[in-house]
Amino acid sequence: MMREHDPMVVALRWALAAYLTPQDAHAAALQWQPTAPGASTLAGLSRYCRAVAQQFNLQGREAELHLHIIRALQSLPRTAPAPVPPGSSPASSPGGAVHAESPPDSVPGRPLARTASGRLVQAVVDAMGEHACLALGAELSAAQWRQSVAAGLRQARLRGDAAALAEGWLLGRWAVLPGVWPARGDGTRLINAAYVALAGWLGPVQADACLSRIVRDCEQGGDTELRAVRSYL
Repeated sequence: MMREHDPMVVALRWALAAYLTPQDAHAAALQWQPTAPGASTLAGLSRYCRAVAQQFNLQGREAELHLHIIRALQSLPRTAPAPVPPGSSPASSPGGAVHAESPPDSVPGRPLARTASGRLVQAVVDAMGEHACLALGAELSAAQWRQSVAAGLRQARLRGDAAALAEGWLLGRWAVLPGVWPARGDGTRLINAAYVALAGWLGPVQADACLSRIVRDCEQGGDTELRAVRSYL
C-alpha cells in the first residue's frame, strides 16, 4: 500500500475529493499500486479509475476521474517529495544518509519560520478541530478532521505555495503551519476551508456557534497575537 504523503497519493486525494467523502477519498488514494521501476507514473491509471468507480458507485464517470487525476498531478508543487521506493524509509537516500524534509517553498536546509499570522490561523483551525472531535466523539478523529480540511484546499483557492504549506501541516509533514497567512488573503481562505469542513461535520448552525465561541475566546484571552482574529472573518 502507498504511503499517504506520496505525491501520487496526494494528487489522487485531491482529485477524488470532488466525488467522495474525505474518508473515502483518502482510502481510495491509498489503494493506488506503484508502477514498476522505469514505467510511466500513469501506467495502470485507467484500470485504477475503473476499480474506484466500481467500488464507490461511480460507474460511467471513469473518464472524468482519469482527467481530474491527471490535472491534479500537473498541479502538484514542483518541489513535492519524490515517491518513496517500497521498503525504504521516507527520508533515506540510496546511500543511506538521512535528510530532514523541509516545506515545499523553503530554501534547502532553511525551512520557513512560523509567523504570528501562521500561529493565529493554526490556532483557529485547531480549535475548530478540537470542538468537532469533542462533539462527535469516536465518529471523528483528529487525523480525519485534518484530512477533511486538506480535501477542501483546492476549492479554497489558496495562492502560490500556500496550498502545499497548508497541506503539509494538515497531513503532519511538519508540526506547525509555516509561512505568512494574511487576513483577507490566504489566512482567511484557509480558515474558510476549515469552516466548510466544520459545517460538513456538524452542520451550519453548530459550526457558526463554534466559530463565534473561538473568536470570543481569542479576543478575550491573554494571548495578544490571537486578538486580531476578527480581521480574518
